Amino acid sequence: MKKMVLVLCICMMSIPALQANPRDRCDHNDVSVTVMTRNMFPGADLGIMAGADESNLQELVQIVMTSVVQSRIPQRAAQIAAEISANKPDLVALQEATTWKFRGAHGWVVLDQLDLLMDSLRKTGAHYRIAVVQDLTDIQIPDLISYTDHDVILVRSDTPLNVLRTETNIYDASMSFPSMGSEIQVLRGWIAIDVKKNGHRFKFVNTHLEAPLEGMPETQDLQVAQAAQLIEDLSSTKLPVILAGDFNSDAEPTDGYPPDETASYGLLVRYGYSDAWVDTHIDDRVYDHGYSWPLFLEQTGEITNPIERIDLVFLRGLEAISMKRTGLKPAGGLYASDHAGMVAEIQFTR
Repeated sequence: MKKMVLVLCICMMSIPALQANPRDRCDHNDVSVTVMTRNMFPGADLGIMAGADESNLQELVQIVMTSVVQSRIPQRAAQIAAEISANKPDLVALQEATTWKFRGAHGWVVLDQLDLLMDSLRKTGAHYRIAVVQDLTDIQIPDLISYTDHDVILVRSDTPLNVLRTETNIYDASMSFPSMGSEIQVLRGWIAIDVKKNGHRFKFVNTHLEAPLEGMPETQDLQVAQAAQLIEDLSSTKLPVILAGDFNSDAEPTDGYPPDETASYGLLVRYGYSDAWVDTHIDDRVYDHGYSWPLFLEQTGEITNPIERIDLVFLRGLEAISMKRTGLKPAGGLYASDHAGMVAEIQFTR
């Protein structure tokens, strides 16, 4: 009889373990992946160059150069590296990883945000490699200044992650603005890697949709067209999808910036993508909306309270465990970007 009681007790003790929350399982690290999305902020508003001609070119270039230098790109890259090192994401989606070249007082100055970030990551002891880089908008003004925009995916190299495939895609819809007698095309796109971790395969996607501009309703239409193309392009994959980036479409519209109240966010939700922030903050959204932009105003540097949630992580065929913001506090009076970073932990569904 005592033997039967002992067996029964052991069985009863096992029941809670069988009913444990998936987040508490001992194999938790084997069935989850952590991702981060981070807009790096180029340091200047390129809209300044719209309408540039021979009469005002030097003046406008000087304004851009001054803004870039004052934004302290090397220090900001080090701060983002510190964020990555502290949060240890498996995958990082970077937007606006910009390369600047301009003539300074003592020769040419090169500020490559991606190179500076990777150098800072090495100094922190973090292990990351570049999986894919996409070259986007490229502006060259000979003997004065050049600007190249990049989207990037980084992969943590000290974890069991295998990159099976990479791809880059440019959106058909794009805006342009006149400068120096020609049209400068502002390119946007999406990049992706197919990943295998501990037997689980999925697609990690990074994108940066066009920013709607006040007084230019056509930019809203361009953005929605880009979102529609993204949904169509990804519809053929059978893999679970993690879609991260700067969507420039406010997830919770306010009265502050009407241009960002675009249909792109709703379009993605309608076509089966779940918002990781909503999924993990359903009980406290009234207290923490997850606003990610703007931490400061691009044009003036004035510190502000973020009022829009445009840096997002969407999921299809996966479940979010947790999500948080990074970069909400300045270091030495300097914010790493005008955007907050977003870090999400995601569970593979069985």
